[in-house]
Amino acid sequence: MPPPTSTDPAKNSATWPLDGEAQRLLLRLPELVPQGARPATLVTVFATQGSAPRRPGARMLCRDGKLLAGTIGGGHLEDQALRDAAGLSTIGSSDADAPPAAASEYAEEADPHGSPRRLCRYNLGPKLAQCCGGVVWLHFAEVSAERGRELAQQVRGALDEGAQVITRFGDTELIEIPQPPTTVIVFGAGHVSAALSRVLQPLPWRVLVVDPRPEWARTERFAPGTDVLCADPLRLLAAWGWLGPDAKASQTAARLKQTVRASLGRELPEPPVPEVAHALVMTWDHALDRDLVEALLRAPEAQGQPDRPLAYVGLIGSKSKIAATRQRLRARGVSDGQLARLTAPIGLLVDGRPIGGNLPGEIAVSVAAQLLSLQHRLPAPAPVAADD
Repeated sequence: MPPPTSTDPAKNSATWPLDGEAQRLLLRLPELVPQGARPATLVTVFATQGSAPRRPGARMLCRDGKLLAGTIGGGHLEDQALRDAAGLSTIGSSDADAPPAAASEYAEEADPHGSPRRLCRYNLGPKLAQCCGGVVWLHFAEVSAERGRELAQQVRGALDEGAQVITRFGDTELIEIPQPPTTVIVFGAGHVSAALSRVLQPLPWRVLVVDPRPEWARTERFAPGTDVLCADPLRLLAAWGWLGPDAKASQTAARLKQTVRASLGRELPEPPVPEVAHALVMTWDHALDRDLVEALLRAPEAQGQPDRPLAYVGLIGSKSKIAATRQRLRARGVSDGQLARLTAPIGLLVDGRPIGGNLPGEIAVSVAAQLLSLQHRLPAPAPVAADD
């Protein structure tokens, strides 16, 4: 039952980017399996052949046949895996029901910590009532609170160092590299911002909302997991170094850090990696919008990294607002090349107009679809400049 990778370097055929949803699950293991809780079972798609619901690296966490987090693709395969995971603790016992009945092959062993793990081969055919026709190897591993903390630390360290995360069984392994999380930075905590946080909530993305108005920058207005920061947006960009080294070293940036620490009891969020950062400008003030767009478009040059622009800079607004913004930015010396990186209006377009209407939820769905199309490099309707 050999999966396609092995600890023998000559047999290694692929190194996968760590699945974003699985990465979020692994980082949450200390929360999902807290101290004092009974061990859970981590189920990993170890390898696939032919058509399969998810690629290698997809994961779910379960206990007593119940899903705690994640998914390996749903359907009958996931249902069977939940049942088989419940029998993991019987490895080494005389329980006749322990072997996974739906697996065509399986093997069992103890990991270096002495905990049980199992590798099962499932044919996605009539036996599982699935017509995919492919083959999936699932890796089952017991995760205690201590092991959960170790795995989360391993992923965090690998992310910082660009290192690999390796899942092993016998002499085979799944090799993955953690990825910087896709980050959506929303400047402005208005109604569209709140709706967008709810639309994006199921995705393994980091969502940061920045607004200096306390009455709007309230966490309860946004989807769980949204990072809401009550702070001046331009000062945040200065503290991040996106306005240049002098701004980063300024007293203004230092005061912002001190104020956030003193009033909010937290540190400033870490700046995102530009290549996976999507910035949306939608404040209550057109002049502030203009200043933010200029700062975001100029940020690569200000940091001395002109070849590392943000993945997306978007501006909400009417056709006339967008035209005026472009005109004034040109007058300020923003180049045509920099302006070409601005998406305005935001959202998917049909015949040059955003799809749907102007309700916050409609705009949020349209913008989320546009960001997804960029994330996965799918073709999307090209934005049409408002002043064309």
